[in-house]
Amino acid sequence: MGLWVSVLLEVDTGRLPILSLIGALAAADAIRALTGLEALLKWPNDLLLQNRKVAGLLVETIAQPKRPPLALLGLGLNLHQQLSDFPEDLKKSAISLRQASGRCVPRAQALAAFLDCLSTRLNQSKEEILADWRSAFTQLGRTLTVRVGTETLSGTAESLDDSGYLHLRLANGETRILFSGETNFPA
Repeated sequence: MGLWVSVLLEVDTGRLPILSLIGALAAADAIRALTGLEALLKWPNDLLLQNRKVAGLLVETIAQPKRPPLALLGLGLNLHQQLSDFPEDLKKSAISLRQASGRCVPRAQALAAFLDCLSTRLNQSKEEILADWRSAFTQLGRTLTVRVGTETLSGTAESLDDSGYLHLRLANGETRILFSGETNFPA
């Protein structure tokens, strides 16, 4: 019903902090190529259609002695699910490409599109990646609740810095810089 794939990459350490942003942009590019739909990006690693989650990404790194680190980039993309296929607790927050576009995109076609777009994005400059991500970032200027471990923070999403970190302005005026976390739904 979906596409779940992991890609093992050898990545320059300077690009590791933005690898999830690169993957999210590649997934958004693939969705656009496959369906014509514009997916929005939800920090740090989700893609939205109709304000519902269509895809998510995760990155894990593996250190290597005297070599660039390896990164495992994982993508989960909802392809063919209908509303009845989602668990009750996800029916209001999840969507598939089929639901959003009316098309059943074959898994192999979705995988090929993602890998092609990922290859293109991996060859872009960090500045291009950050500019594109910021333009598709749905939460900028909005009030967010972010869970970081056991801590829950609420504030305004002020910016995304050059490492892909979220700058969150809290009610007390303090700015917290977050490199990961889970933001509230809807975006």
